[in-house]
Amino acid sequence: MSDLSSMSLGLPEDIDADVGAIESGADQLDTVRQNMLGQSEGTHSQFRSSAGEFTDLVAWNIVSSSSRELSSWQEAAASLTYGAAVLRQWGLDIEAYRAERAKLETRWEEGKVRIDEEANGSILGSLGREGAGITEGQLETLREELLSEHSGHWETLMEQAEQTEKDLRNGPSQESLERLIESSLLTGSQLTYFGDAVPSMVPDELSGDEHPSVVNLWWTSMTEEEQEQAVRDHPELLRELDGIPAAVRDQLNRDHLDDEIERFEEEIAERDEEIGEAAARGSNGSDAIALAMANDDTLDNQLQELKELRESLEDESADRYLLALDTEGDGRAIVANGNPDTADNVATLVPGTTTTWESINDQVGRGDNLLESASNADPNGSHSVISWIGYDAPNVPEAAFEGRAEDAVSELSSFQDGLRSTHQGPPSHNTVIGHSYGSTVVGHTAQSDAGLDTDEVILVGSPGTNADHVTDLNLPAENVHVSTAENDGITNLTGLTHGMDPTDPEFGANVFESNPGSVGGSWPLGPAHSEYFDPRTKSLLHMGRVIAGQAE
Repeated sequence: MSDLSSMSLGLPEDIDADVGAIESGADQLDTVRQNMLGQSEGTHSQFRSSAGEFTDLVAWNIVSSSSRELSSWQEAAASLTYGAAVLRQWGLDIEAYRAERAKLETRWEEGKVRIDEEANGSILGSLGREGAGITEGQLETLREELLSEHSGHWETLMEQAEQTEKDLRNGPSQESLERLIESSLLTGSQLTYFGDAVPSMVPDELSGDEHPSVVNLWWTSMTEEEQEQAVRDHPELLRELDGIPAAVRDQLNRDHLDDEIERFEEEIAERDEEIGEAAARGSNGSDAIALAMANDDTLDNQLQELKELRESLEDESADRYLLALDTEGDGRAIVANGNPDTADNVATLVPGTTTTWESINDQVGRGDNLLESASNADPNGSHSVISWIGYDAPNVPEAAFEGRAEDAVSELSSFQDGLRSTHQGPPSHNTVIGHSYGSTVVGHTAQSDAGLDTDEVILVGSPGTNADHVTDLNLPAENVHVSTAENDGITNLTGLTHGMDPTDPEFGANVFESNPGSVGGSWPLGPAHSEYFDPRTKSLLHMGRVIAGQAE
């Protein structure tokens, strides 16, 4: 039988384009814009200050001239902003094509192995030359199918190249700006540069279902007074809405936290009063009821968590932002260590099984460790690590199924889009970390139509991502970092329900080393499953480098 391994798929040459150089060019345009606006705005302020030394007429002339100069600078700034965004969009288009190309090559190699194994395990293996002809025919059919799919991807890329050329030649239009908004390449504040093309894109009121970039455009299109009025009118909507700046969400959620603490204190006082009255009656079943109520310390524990959270937020040595809080049921709680709107590097930690809003203080502790590790990896950069309890995590039996991960896709995707929309300055380097079932959530989101807007993914203690190969996650293989500790009980469960073990060499991800972890502990996972974020561990060291963009 012929050697199938030598047969080539025969894809055409890859597009001759250096995405790194494209992104570097976009960064240079951003740098020029920032330097220019800094100079022009400073000049304008100086003119206004100097004008007070002259007569009203002369002062008016000075300020007017300064304003005209500033306007021309802002027109140039708009062009630079738009050009940088279009370049980045073209880089994303190329990366998307190359990701699809890599998937086709993987399917080809896997197809060769499968067909060869099927042939050797069947009667074809004994048919000699005739059997070889059959297997080659199967491969030829597969090749034609894959080449046909590639033609579609190539055609899409060429259409995108034509669109990029058109966008750069013709300048901003509503259509081109909408495309850049959808890719979260323009923030709302940047979009205000583009005048007449923007107003029709701003909704009069928000329903809460808009894309985060549209939310951010709505927010930044308002005056400061209008923003203050919106905060007064819609605090419940804005405090958890992706696309609203972190500082605004933080203040609204801190107010909500104070209200929640007061509410819990009132409920506990009412409970204690009922217990006292029941005990005083002391007849029939009252004693049993009172004892049961007294032994139920759920409210007390929840109040303690809220007070610890408030104390953590008020810690002047930590720069924390409360981005969401919901204490109903499993609830929601999102805390950023460091401002994600201004940081160079932003990481989001997605936790796993049995996590609820009451787990937030433990998660923030892990965030502190990750932030310190990133700061050690790059002391000159600014970093933000977000503890994201933004979905309904499964209980232990539910963790065997994908339902909770699928339900979390829209929430995680929207949150990552929101980080892009509200970020100030050049795009940050973003990382999403999935721990345990959180890695399954990350995997489902990365493969969804909504997508996962991130530069890097880290998966630790993962039961699987619902993917058969790293390319399914739509990121370069070297940007998907995976690790499972030797003594982590999850090793007994991987490969059973959530796809291939991400640390399997055939999965193709970038495997990094973790400490073996502690032994013993409760079944089925043991303590090692929760030790990836502990200080002075190999896993924490590597995750810090990834977050800081320093991983090799």
